[in-house]
Amino acid sequence: MPTYAAQSPTNPMRGLFRGDTGYSFGAIGVGRGISTLSRAANGIVTLVTQANPSNFAPGEICTLQDGGPTTNFSIVAAGGTRFGGNYAILTVSGATHTLAPLDDILLHQPVDTAVNGRAFSPQFEFPASGTAGQAFALASLGDMSTVPWGFFVDGIFQAAPTFEIDVQVAAVDSPTQYQTILNGVINTVDGTNFTFHFDASQTGAKFVRLFMRTNTGSLGVIARIRG
Repeated sequence: MPTYAAQSPTNPMRGLFRGDTGYSFGAIGVGRGISTLSRAANGIVTLVTQANPSNFAPGEICTLQDGGPTTNFSIVAAGGTRFGGNYAILTVSGATHTLAPLDDILLHQPVDTAVNGRAFSPQFEFPASGTAGQAFALASLGDMSTVPWGFFVDGIFQAAPTFEIDVQVAAVDSPTQYQTILNGVINTVDGTNFTFHFDASQTGAKFVRLFMRTNTGSLGVIARIRG
């Protein structure tokens, strides 16, 4: 799990403009090796990764890497069709994933199978209680003649959690400056999908992060902040 540090010349802060998304927990990590790929007639691709589980999550974007420095990193399709590109993850079961193609070039590829390559997607992170996530600068605060922009938080746990995530803001990116925003304590999830959502309709803060106050069992989580 990454150790997130305050901004500095060697650790520059990323700014979230309106519509941008940053991962406070669960950033993209090392790509997972692909064992097999199989495309059905309806275009849905079944991906089996070498890692079980892959720690990928439904609803995220998965990029299949087509090409690389060695044969094992290059996707080899039996029928010569294209698999490399971007997909939406529909389901995850251990090492098996179903993917819906997003790129135009992938939408009408014929039935085929393939091996090798790498798969990249945001992966579950396993923060212990008392862990601060990645912080971001809120780059779009309006022109101050109108109400400053807000931001949004959403995420997903691997299983039913006992947890508290605090949505925290600050004027200065320093661990001692962050304070939990009004009504920013998240401790419940959807009972079926283990997802959560929070709207900060407006804020004058300059920085935002998530803080894992409690995570019993250090369950996996992916949590995003959108400007």
